[in-house]
Amino acid sequence: MVLSKYKEVLRLAIRKGEAISPIEVEKYLKLSDQTVKKVLSQLVDKKMLIPASGIKRIGSYRLGEQVEHPI
Repeated sequence: MVLSKYKEVLRLAIRKGEAISPIEVEKYLKLSDQTVKKVLSQLVDKKMLIPASGIKRIGSYRLGEQVEHPI
């Protein structure tokens, strides 16, 4: 189940082509803010997402270099 959440967050980021916010992910996946924060944090740990704004409180994320960019 967690793997599918990772895939959906990455799919959203790829489709959008720019930074995504936790609120966008919440609305897109219909998940709680706590779940979204955990998933985003885990994707950052795996270097699949990189914080795009903010240091202590991250406001948006962009794709990491480990994620292949489509075409």
